[in-house]
Amino acid sequence: MSSHVYKKSMACLLTCLYGPIAFAEIENLANIKVEDSTESLQQKTFSTENLNKTGNTETGATLRQLPGVEASRMGGHGLELIIRGQQQSQLNILLDGAKIEAGCPNRMDPPTSYAEMSSYDEITVVQGVQSVQHGSGGSGGTVLFKRKQPTYNPEKTVSGGIEAGKSNLLNYDMSANIKAVTKQGYLIVEGSKKEGNNYQDGNGDTVGASYDTTQGRIDLGWTPSDNHHLKASYEQSNTSDAVYPGARMDSPKSDGTFIRLQYEGKQLSETVEDIKINVFKTTVDHQMDNFSLRTPPIMMGSTMKRQNDTETEVLGTKLKLTSHIGTTKVDYGIQTQNVKKNSELKNGANGQSIFLMWPDAQTTQNSVFAETNTPFGKQNLIVGLRYDDVKAEAKKANVATDSNKKASPLYSATYSDYDNDNKTTEGNLNGLVRMEGKMEAGLNWYAGVSHTKRTADETERYMAKGGSNAVWAGNPNLKPEKHNQLDLGLGQTTRNFNWQLSAWYDKVNDYILRDIAKNQKDNGIKSTVNDNSHIYTNVDSELYGSDLTVAWMPVHSIELSSAISYTRGKNTSDNRNLDGISPVNGNLKAEYKASNWKLGTRFNFAMEQGDIDDEYTPTASYGKAPAWSTLDIFGDYEIGKTWTLQAGVDNLLDHAYYNGLNRGALGETYKVMESGRNIWLKVAANF
Repeated sequence: MSSHVYKKSMACLLTCLYGPIAFAEIENLANIKVEDSTESLQQKTFSTENLNKTGNTETGATLRQLPGVEASRMGGHGLELIIRGQQQSQLNILLDGAKIEAGCPNRMDPPTSYAEMSSYDEITVVQGVQSVQHGSGGSGGTVLFKRKQPTYNPEKTVSGGIEAGKSNLLNYDMSANIKAVTKQGYLIVEGSKKEGNNYQDGNGDTVGASYDTTQGRIDLGWTPSDNHHLKASYEQSNTSDAVYPGARMDSPKSDGTFIRLQYEGKQLSETVEDIKINVFKTTVDHQMDNFSLRTPPIMMGSTMKRQNDTETEVLGTKLKLTSHIGTTKVDYGIQTQNVKKNSELKNGANGQSIFLMWPDAQTTQNSVFAETNTPFGKQNLIVGLRYDDVKAEAKKANVATDSNKKASPLYSATYSDYDNDNKTTEGNLNGLVRMEGKMEAGLNWYAGVSHTKRTADETERYMAKGGSNAVWAGNPNLKPEKHNQLDLGLGQTTRNFNWQLSAWYDKVNDYILRDIAKNQKDNGIKSTVNDNSHIYTNVDSELYGSDLTVAWMPVHSIELSSAISYTRGKNTSDNRNLDGISPVNGNLKAEYKASNWKLGTRFNFAMEQGDIDDEYTPTASYGKAPAWSTLDIFGDYEIGKTWTLQAGVDNLLDHAYYNGLNRGALGETYKVMESGRNIWLKVAANF
């Protein structure tokens, strides 16, 4: 990026940062409050209200604000989260306790695409492994979308709110909720609707990014006493007409359904103090094609129409008990999860079945876990163990399509060790030892080691998409990833200053690598496979990095904060960089707070990313991702006790840039560009 652009950015940033200080009245120092966050740097909880100070409320895009969290873009909807250079099934993402699986094998619709931000109260982000309780794997981290139990107020048993927004990116963004709460229970009805636009990048070029979403839910709660809470929930989250310039297809329809039943009991007995039960079912009905929302390609003089209909289903249960043995708190329980995926590629012209891309791929995991937390003065020792019994199978691997294609022959033609066995059984043991402590002068620290295993997901193990030349084939014989991580952290909190520094190292045996065949023909890939075919294999790798956050409150009304993250990933078996690793990135933020209004600015940046895997993503196609920076301004004004007005401008200087993790269509010479200047306005009312 040119020095002129950086000077212009920094001039605006300094004006926004220090302008309010010149006019601020010096008041007594107050306790620091950073982004409404709590806990250590490795785990932070944020209110969704604070995160929505942006004109792009797509969930993945919004979470990019958080330290250590990045996301890749294929279109306007469904950005894929990346934490510590890891993504997809390397992350545990739970939406009010439920797990949902993407319907698109190419990840048009990651789990966060079914999570409407305005419908949740808090989001907890865990970087790396801090607990064995959230699910199997989760080597990269865990993201928990949380909804709080409503509080009973006898003077106000019915409450609600409505919000409407408009921006360059969003034609409209509306949400509403109503809550009826009594001493014995509650009813919550909530819904939202959003219409995304194609947008202009900083060069003035149009980027296909339009989509429509609707979301709604009903929660019915029973609270017979303070110690018992039962909740039944039904939720729909649907997306239509989503355009993806970074893919070869678009999605006319992507519907997600959640059914949840949750129970929480507290102070039940001396033996079992607390109990939590969570049962859920989630389904996705996803459609994509290359002709409904775009002009289909021409192959050998004729139009080639393709469509893909997919269905995914997740059934899950979790029982967690809490007891004490002396001063040691023990959380223990069982967890089950069954994932089913079906995907069928068809000829869009006549509906003929071509390939079962997910040939009834199923993975069942039955797990037991126990985690102890023992205090030793100002220190705590956490020890956790988890065992996952895994069974996977492609039940239709030998079922022929209309064009007489089967998955098994594709696996056989690709992998030298495939023996027509489409069933897998694993026993995966996971462990965690962690110390946390406090010292004088507000210092706190943690150190942890963990060993976690991540089983291959259904795409990595059973994908089956053939072609006249290159293919995309899963590997039924993949071994589970084995992550051995070290986490260290140190921080300090004083009356007006807060800083936290963390460092981590992850040595991975049998890392599951998606690669092109020509790079792995000495690693189980047959020599006859087309060089550009997409395959999966196990290699060894290492990932490491660090994160730093700093916050300072020079006076009561002004808060300054910053965050910076560094991640590095290496395929040590082949001496190559890992794909999908974000460059050094972060932000600087300043907020001025008066009695009924706020004004803030945020400077976002990323350095050049030159450590790319050019064996998988050739330099001729993308090259190094250039450095970039943007400047946002935002503010809100409370009008009485009912109304709030918010407004702002994202990318104020209209920079043209793309995130280095963004995905571009194969064969293109660019990745999907981010939005240029985005002006936004929101109005909210609570009653």
